Amino acid sequence: MDEKGRKETGPVVFSMPNTQCIWSKAGVIESTECTNAFDCLGCSIEKTALGVLEKECRASGKAGACTGSMMSIMPQGQCRHMLSGRLSYCLCSHDSCANCPVEQMIEDSGIAPTKVKSEHADAQGYEIAKNYYYHRAHTWARVEYGGVVRIGLDDFALRLLGQQDAIEAPLPGSKVSQGGPAVILKRDENKAAVICPVDGVVLEVNQKVLEKAGLANASPYEDGWLMLIQPTNLKENLKNLFFDAEGKSWIEDSAMTLNAMLASEGAFSLVAAGTETASDVVKDAPEIGWKKLVEEFLE
Repeated sequence: MDEKGRKETGPVVFSMPNTQCIWSKAGVIESTECTNAFDCLGCSIEKTALGVLEKECRASGKAGACTGSMMSIMPQGQCRHMLSGRLSYCLCSHDSCANCPVEQMIEDSGIAPTKVKSEHADAQGYEIAKNYYYHRAHTWARVEYGGVVRIGLDDFALRLLGQQDAIEAPLPGSKVSQGGPAVILKRDENKAAVICPVDGVVLEVNQKVLEKAGLANASPYEDGWLMLIQPTNLKENLKNLFFDAEGKSWIEDSAMTLNAMLASEGAFSLVAAGTETASDVVKDAPEIGWKKLVEEFLE
Protein backbone atom coordinates (compact mmCIF):
# COMPACT_ATOMS: atom_id res chain seq x y z
CA MET A 1 0.00 0.00 0.00
CA ASP A 2 1.23 3.47 -0.81
CA GLU A 3 1.64 5.37 2.45
CA LYS A 4 3.05 8.49 0.80
CA GLY A 5 1.67 11.60 2.42
CA ARG A 6 0.22 9.78 5.42
CA LYS A 7 0.79 11.44 8.77
CA GLU A 8 2.11 9.40 11.66
CA THR A 9 -0.91 9.62 13.94
CA GLY A 10 -2.90 7.27 16.11
CA PRO A 11 -6.01 5.42 14.96
CA VAL A 12 -8.89 7.63 13.84
CA VAL A 13 -11.70 6.99 16.33
CA PHE A 14 -15.16 7.00 14.79
CA SER A 15 -17.51 9.79 15.95
CA MET A 16 -14.88 11.37 18.21
CA PRO A 17 -14.26 14.99 17.09
CA ASN A 18 -11.77 15.52 19.92
CA THR A 19 -8.38 13.92 19.30
CA GLN A 20 -6.39 15.44 22.18
CA CYS A 21 -4.85 13.15 24.80
CA ILE A 22 -6.64 13.47 28.16
CA TRP A 23 -3.33 14.14 29.94
CA SER A 24 -2.74 17.00 27.52
CA LYS A 25 -6.19 18.42 28.29
CA ALA A 26 -5.47 17.99 31.99
CA GLY A 27 -2.38 20.19 31.56
CA VAL A 28 0.04 17.52 32.76
CA ILE A 29 1.89 17.19 29.44
CA GLU A 30 2.26 19.46 26.41
CA SER A 31 -0.33 19.46 23.63
CA THR A 32 -0.46 15.88 22.33
CA GLU A 33 -2.79 13.93 20.07
CA CYS A 34 -4.25 10.67 21.36
CA THR A 35 -2.36 7.77 19.76
CA ASN A 36 -4.18 4.86 21.38
CA ALA A 37 -7.89 5.30 20.50
CA PHE A 38 -8.61 6.57 24.04
CA ASP A 39 -7.60 3.23 25.51
CA CYS A 40 -5.80 5.04 28.33
CA LEU A 41 -5.06 2.21 30.75
CA GLY A 42 -1.59 0.92 29.99
CA CYS A 43 -0.92 3.57 27.31
CA SER A 44 2.72 4.68 27.20
CA ILE A 45 1.65 8.34 27.37
CA GLU A 46 -0.29 7.63 30.57
CA LYS A 47 2.75 6.01 32.13
CA THR A 48 4.82 9.07 31.20
CA ALA A 49 2.19 11.46 32.59
CA LEU A 50 1.98 9.59 35.90
CA GLY A 51 5.76 9.66 36.12
CA VAL A 52 5.75 13.44 35.62
CA LEU A 53 3.18 13.87 38.38
CA GLU A 54 5.14 11.69 40.77
CA LYS A 55 8.29 13.76 40.18
CA GLU A 56 6.37 16.98 40.77
CA CYS A 57 4.97 15.60 44.02
CA ARG A 58 8.44 14.62 45.24
CA ALA A 59 9.92 17.97 44.22
CA SER A 60 7.21 19.82 46.15
CA GLY A 61 7.78 17.70 49.24
CA LYS A 62 4.35 16.09 48.92
CA ALA A 63 5.46 12.63 47.84
CA GLY A 64 2.53 10.24 47.89
CA ALA A 65 -0.08 12.97 48.01
CA CYS A 66 -1.21 12.34 44.45
CA THR A 67 0.49 9.10 43.49
CA GLY A 68 -2.13 6.51 42.61
CA SER A 69 -5.07 8.81 43.23
CA MET A 70 -6.89 9.86 40.06
CA MET A 71 -9.21 12.15 42.05
CA SER A 72 -6.32 14.37 43.08
CA ILE A 73 -4.66 14.73 39.68
CA MET A 74 -7.56 15.40 37.33
CA PRO A 75 -8.39 19.14 36.99
CA GLN A 76 -11.46 20.08 39.04
CA GLY A 77 -11.91 16.36 39.65
CA GLN A 78 -13.06 15.68 36.09
CA CYS A 79 -13.32 12.03 35.02
CA ARG A 80 -11.00 11.04 32.17
CA HIS A 81 -14.06 10.32 30.01
CA MET A 82 -15.26 13.88 30.54
CA LEU A 83 -11.86 15.18 29.45
CA SER A 84 -11.96 12.99 26.32
CA GLY A 85 -15.48 14.16 25.45
CA ARG A 86 -17.06 10.72 25.73
CA LEU A 87 -19.21 11.87 28.67
CA SER A 88 -20.66 15.37 28.86
CA TYR A 89 -20.32 15.53 32.66
CA CYS A 90 -18.71 13.13 35.10
CA LEU A 91 -16.54 13.80 38.15
CA CYS A 92 -13.89 11.36 39.25
CA SER A 93 -15.01 9.38 42.28
CA HIS A 94 -12.45 6.60 42.48
CA ASP A 95 -8.73 6.23 43.19
CA SER A 96 -8.19 3.77 40.36
CA CYS A 97 -9.67 3.88 36.85
CA ALA A 98 -9.10 0.15 36.47
CA ASN A 99 -11.54 -0.57 39.31
CA CYS A 100 -13.97 2.29 38.69
CA PRO A 101 -17.63 1.44 37.93
CA VAL A 102 -17.76 4.27 35.36
CA GLU A 103 -14.86 2.64 33.51
CA GLN A 104 -16.77 -0.65 33.50
CA MET A 105 -19.90 1.11 32.24
CA ILE A 106 -17.93 2.67 29.37
CA GLU A 107 -16.42 -0.70 28.53
CA ASP A 108 -19.81 -2.42 28.54
CA SER A 109 -21.43 0.32 26.44
CA GLY A 110 -18.69 -0.12 23.85
CA ILE A 111 -20.20 -3.50 22.92
CA ALA A 112 -23.29 -1.78 21.52
CA PRO A 113 -22.91 0.15 18.25
CA THR A 114 -22.89 3.93 18.57
CA LYS A 115 -26.10 5.73 17.65
CA VAL A 116 -24.10 8.09 15.44
CA LYS A 117 -24.62 7.27 11.76
CA SER A 118 -21.67 7.29 9.43
CA GLU A 119 -21.45 9.77 6.58
CA HIS A 120 -21.51 8.08 3.18
CA ALA A 121 -19.97 8.93 -0.17
CA ASP A 122 -20.46 7.53 -3.67
CA ALA A 123 -17.76 5.41 -5.33
CA GLN A 124 -18.79 4.52 -8.90
CA GLY A 125 -22.33 3.80 -7.71
CA TYR A 126 -21.30 1.98 -4.53
CA GLU A 127 -21.62 3.47 -1.06
CA ILE A 128 -18.59 3.98 1.14
CA ALA A 129 -18.57 5.16 4.76
CA LYS A 130 -16.21 7.95 5.73
CA ASN A 131 -13.64 7.54 8.54
CA TYR A 132 -13.57 3.77 8.11
CA TYR A 133 -10.56 1.60 7.29
CA TYR A 134 -10.83 -0.85 4.36
CA HIS A 135 -9.12 -4.16 3.57
CA ARG A 136 -8.32 -5.15 -0.01
CA ALA A 137 -10.81 -8.00 0.36
CA HIS A 138 -13.64 -5.48 0.86
CA THR A 139 -14.08 -5.72 4.59
CA TRP A 140 -14.11 -2.59 6.75
CA ALA A 141 -12.80 -1.80 10.21
CA ARG A 142 -14.21 0.98 12.38
CA VAL A 143 -12.05 1.96 15.36
CA GLU A 144 -14.23 2.87 18.32
CA TYR A 145 -13.69 4.58 21.66
CA GLY A 146 -11.44 2.53 23.90
CA GLY A 147 -9.68 0.81 21.02
CA VAL A 148 -12.21 -1.87 20.06
CA VAL A 149 -12.79 -2.47 16.34
CA ARG A 150 -16.12 -3.17 14.65
CA ILE A 151 -15.89 -4.95 11.29
CA GLY A 152 -18.20 -5.67 8.38
CA LEU A 153 -18.45 -6.08 4.61
CA ASP A 154 -18.53 -3.07 2.31
CA ASP A 155 -21.36 -2.23 -0.06
CA PHE A 156 -19.37 -3.43 -3.09
CA ALA A 157 -18.90 -6.95 -1.71
CA LEU A 158 -22.53 -7.24 -0.66
CA ARG A 159 -23.79 -6.12 -4.08
CA LEU A 160 -21.33 -8.52 -5.69
CA LEU A 161 -22.66 -11.64 -3.92
CA GLY A 162 -26.20 -10.47 -3.19
CA GLN A 163 -28.27 -11.49 -0.19
CA GLN A 164 -26.96 -14.58 1.58
CA ASP A 165 -28.92 -17.57 2.84
CA ALA A 166 -26.81 -17.62 5.98
CA ILE A 167 -23.82 -15.95 7.62
CA GLU A 168 -21.69 -17.89 10.11
CA ALA A 169 -19.40 -16.16 12.62
CA PRO A 170 -16.90 -17.46 15.21
CA LEU A 171 -17.81 -17.55 18.88
CA PRO A 172 -16.79 -14.74 21.24
CA GLY A 173 -13.32 -15.47 22.55
CA SER A 174 -12.10 -16.82 19.21
CA LYS A 175 -8.84 -15.46 17.82
CA VAL A 176 -8.81 -13.90 14.35
CA SER A 177 -5.95 -12.57 12.27
CA GLN A 178 -5.51 -9.93 9.61
CA GLY A 179 -5.86 -11.55 6.19
CA GLY A 180 -7.34 -14.72 7.67
CA PRO A 181 -10.94 -15.99 7.48
CA ALA A 182 -13.39 -14.40 9.90
CA VAL A 183 -16.97 -15.03 8.77
CA ILE A 184 -18.45 -17.51 6.28
CA LEU A 185 -21.05 -16.46 3.69
CA LYS A 186 -23.42 -19.13 2.36
CA ARG A 187 -25.70 -18.97 -0.64
CA ASP A 188 -27.18 -22.04 -2.32
CA GLU A 189 -24.26 -24.48 -2.54
CA ASN A 190 -21.65 -21.72 -2.48
CA LYS A 191 -19.44 -20.52 0.38
CA ALA A 192 -17.02 -17.63 0.77
CA ALA A 193 -14.77 -16.63 3.64
CA VAL A 194 -14.88 -13.00 4.75
CA ILE A 195 -11.32 -11.80 5.37
CA CYS A 196 -10.60 -10.21 8.76
CA PRO A 197 -9.02 -6.74 8.55
CA VAL A 198 -7.26 -6.86 11.97
CA ASP A 199 -5.68 -9.27 14.45
CA GLY A 200 -7.51 -9.78 17.70
CA VAL A 201 -10.08 -11.60 19.82
CA VAL A 202 -13.80 -11.65 19.04
CA LEU A 203 -15.75 -9.80 21.73
CA GLU A 204 -19.20 -9.96 20.16
CA VAL A 205 -20.95 -11.09 16.99
CA ASN A 206 -24.02 -9.44 15.49
CA GLN A 207 -26.79 -11.91 16.28
CA LYS A 208 -29.29 -9.91 14.22
CA VAL A 209 -27.23 -10.51 11.07
CA LEU A 210 -26.84 -14.20 11.89
CA GLU A 211 -30.62 -14.45 12.20
CA LYS A 212 -31.38 -12.28 9.17
CA ALA A 213 -28.49 -12.19 6.68
CA GLY A 214 -30.19 -9.57 4.50
CA LEU A 215 -29.59 -6.95 7.20
CA ALA A 216 -25.96 -6.76 6.04
CA ASN A 217 -27.10 -5.76 2.53
CA ALA A 218 -29.66 -3.28 3.83
CA SER A 219 -27.26 -1.50 6.19
CA PRO A 220 -23.65 -2.57 5.49
CA TYR A 221 -21.98 0.17 7.55
CA GLU A 222 -24.29 0.38 10.55
CA ASP A 223 -26.83 -2.28 11.57
CA GLY A 224 -25.26 -4.88 9.30
CA TRP A 225 -21.88 -5.04 11.10
CA LEU A 226 -20.50 -8.54 11.63
CA MET A 227 -18.19 -8.65 14.67
CA LEU A 228 -16.62 -6.55 17.40
CA ILE A 229 -12.94 -7.29 18.00
CA GLN A 230 -10.44 -6.49 20.74
CA PRO A 231 -7.38 -5.83 18.57
CA THR A 232 -3.94 -7.12 19.50
CA ASN A 233 -1.82 -5.37 16.87
CA LEU A 234 -3.91 -2.40 15.83
CA LYS A 235 -1.35 0.24 14.88
CA GLU A 236 0.58 -2.15 12.65
CA ASN A 237 -2.61 -3.62 11.14
CA LEU A 238 -3.96 -0.19 10.19
CA LYS A 239 -0.87 0.47 8.09
CA ASN A 240 -2.05 -2.33 5.79
CA LEU A 241 -5.54 -0.89 5.32
CA PHE A 242 -6.95 1.87 3.13
CA PHE A 243 -8.36 4.81 5.06
CA ASP A 244 -11.26 7.00 4.02
CA ALA A 245 -10.41 8.52 0.59
CA GLU A 246 -7.99 5.67 -0.10
CA GLY A 247 -10.85 3.24 0.43
CA LYS A 248 -13.02 5.21 -1.97
CA SER A 249 -10.33 4.98 -4.66
CA TRP A 250 -9.96 1.26 -4.01
CA ILE A 251 -13.69 0.61 -4.45
CA GLU A 252 -13.72 2.72 -7.62
CA ASP A 253 -10.86 0.60 -8.99
CA SER A 254 -12.77 -2.56 -8.05
CA ALA A 255 -15.89 -1.23 -9.79
CA MET A 256 -13.93 -0.60 -12.99
CA THR A 257 -12.43 -4.10 -12.85
CA LEU A 258 -15.89 -5.58 -12.35
CA ASN A 259 -17.33 -3.60 -15.26
CA ALA A 260 -14.53 -4.88 -17.50
CA MET A 261 -15.32 -8.46 -16.44
CA LEU A 262 -19.03 -7.98 -17.09
CA ALA A 263 -18.38 -6.46 -20.51
CA SER A 264 -16.04 -9.30 -21.49
CA GLU A 265 -18.74 -11.81 -20.56
CA GLY A 266 -21.39 -9.98 -22.55
CA ALA A 267 -23.32 -8.66 -19.53
CA PHE A 268 -23.57 -5.20 -21.12
CA SER A 269 -26.92 -4.42 -19.51
CA LEU A 270 -25.22 -4.26 -16.10
CA VAL A 271 -22.64 -1.69 -17.18
CA ALA A 272 -24.60 0.42 -19.65
CA ALA A 273 -24.48 4.16 -19.02
CA GLY A 274 -27.34 5.40 -16.88
CA THR A 275 -28.22 2.00 -15.41
CA GLU A 276 -28.42 1.47 -11.66
CA THR A 277 -25.54 -0.38 -10.03
CA ALA A 278 -26.28 -4.11 -9.85
CA SER A 279 -27.36 -5.29 -6.41
CA ASP A 280 -26.79 -9.01 -7.05
CA VAL A 281 -24.01 -9.55 -9.60
CA VAL A 282 -23.66 -13.27 -8.98
CA LYS A 283 -27.34 -13.71 -9.88
CA ASP A 284 -27.51 -11.22 -12.74
CA ALA A 285 -24.26 -12.37 -14.38
CA PRO A 286 -24.18 -16.16 -13.91
CA GLU A 287 -21.73 -16.45 -16.79
CA ILE A 288 -19.01 -15.10 -14.47
CA GLY A 289 -19.92 -17.28 -11.51
CA TRP A 290 -19.46 -17.20 -7.74
CA LYS A 291 -15.95 -18.70 -7.67
CA LYS A 292 -14.44 -16.20 -10.08
CA LEU A 293 -16.00 -13.20 -8.32
CA VAL A 294 -14.78 -14.36 -4.91
CA GLU A 295 -11.26 -15.07 -6.17
CA GLU A 296 -10.99 -11.72 -7.93
CA PHE A 297 -12.36 -9.45 -5.22
CA LEU A 298 -12.66 -11.13 -1.80
CA GLU A 299 -9.41 -13.04 -1.38
